[in-house]
Amino acid sequence: MKRVHLVTVLLGCFLATCLSATSIQKFTFEELVDKSQLIVEAEVVSVSSLIKDNLVYTRVLMEIHDVLKGDDPGEFIELDFLGGEVNGNTIIVSGQDIPLAGERGFYFIEDISGKSVNPLLGWSQGHFRILVDAKGNERLETDVQQELLEITTNKNAVLAAKLKSMKFNSELVVDAEFSPVTPDELRDAVGAFLD
Repeated sequence: MKRVHLVTVLLGCFLATCLSATSIQKFTFEELVDKSQLIVEAEVVSVSSLIKDNLVYTRVLMEIHDVLKGDDPGEFIELDFLGGEVNGNTIIVSGQDIPLAGERGFYFIEDISGKSVNPLLGWSQGHFRILVDAKGNERLETDVQQELLEITTNKNAVLAAKLKSMKFNSELVVDAEFSPVTPDELRDAVGAFLD
């Protein structure tokens, strides 16, 4: 029993250290862009669990399609997220939003060194999935509650206000009756901020 308690205390100390280096505050879009070390459009090639430093991590291998900010990491990048399962050893991190195999999206990476609980800036705030509908139209999905990023003044005023506060193109919020936020709009918003 003492050994289990010691492991729990040690894990708590480790997580406290990691969490102090991981951003989980709410960011504006400009802050996401500014504070990210690397912003990429990528596709998740594989997701696997491993043990590192006696803890379980989930390793996400991404194929890079485009680099919007930062030094080009090459064709692939690996990101390690605390949590996962290996041989019955399981670590669950509440609020962790780990990219899934096969997904494509934009990833605002705060830490490429692998020393944080979650390498994405603001955890799920730095994770924009690209979804494609039956007609081939692309839109983005993000946020802790997995809300669709639909800009509209009629159907979802709260979300429209949120996007406006994130500094997405304000004319989209004003002019569009219903317009999904697209990958091109996100690329343009990042590019405009960096110019």
